[in-house]
Amino acid sequence: MLRRKSTRLFMAAALFVTAVTSPALVTAETKVGSSVESRVILAFKANDAAVQAMMPEGWKAITLPKGPIAGTNLLVVFMDRHLMRDAEGKPLSPSNELSSAVLAYGVKKGVEGARMFVAKDYGSPPLAAPYGKGTAATLSKSGSDMVNTEGDVSVSVSFSVAPETGGEIGFDLSYTAGTPSLSEDQTAMPHSTEDPEFHRIYRYDQLVELLMSKALGKPLNGTVTYTVTAPELAAAFDGSEELVSILAIPVYVRDVFLP
Repeated sequence: MLRRKSTRLFMAAALFVTAVTSPALVTAETKVGSSVESRVILAFKANDAAVQAMMPEGWKAITLPKGPIAGTNLLVVFMDRHLMRDAEGKPLSPSNELSSAVLAYGVKKGVEGARMFVAKDYGSPPLAAPYGKGTAATLSKSGSDMVNTEGDVSVSVSFSVAPETGGEIGFDLSYTAGTPSLSEDQTAMPHSTEDPEFHRIYRYDQLVELLMSKALGKPLNGTVTYTVTAPELAAAFDGSEELVSILAIPVYVRDVFLP
């Protein structure tokens, strides 16, 4: 009989990301949808000047100073949305999609805490692009999970984003899975670099596994390669960037609200 092997938990990664991206909660919210997803997040230390150029006027890009993803100033998130629903819980048409986003962090004098900003958003047309930073793209994903007789779980995932502007954003990842941690009742409020006052509110639960963390001295139990050749990201990924952390999120369930 096959079984999954238990290993260490890494809830701290998810909790730290939430802590630096969730300002004080608003009092009035309007639900606009929900989704069930799986995700992979590649966390980079990219060219500082290029990341700063992504920021809205008056905002200063920061590198996260602590936690499992310390040293990160740019996240590339790859999303597989298995089920998307409207505010009433009815499936959208289509009800599933692949998408990708580039996120950065910033601070501003007089504004409490750090904000997460959506700097780029890639998806299949017609593109919703609620943050005003959308680019149409052709996206594909493939992968497999294999369990041996000892219960070791081998995972392989490939994700490719081909923006209409040219180039590619993607990765090939293989690893031996551990046991993901469950983080519940989390909140994130990503803002738009196009309009820094616009944000959406995400209430979510997720399973998350920290696959790699340079800050914690945790190597990847596997292999990874990545490609970022989209021209709009060339300055950030100029060859000096460093991959500092990888998060696998096999289950991500969220409700989406507007303030």
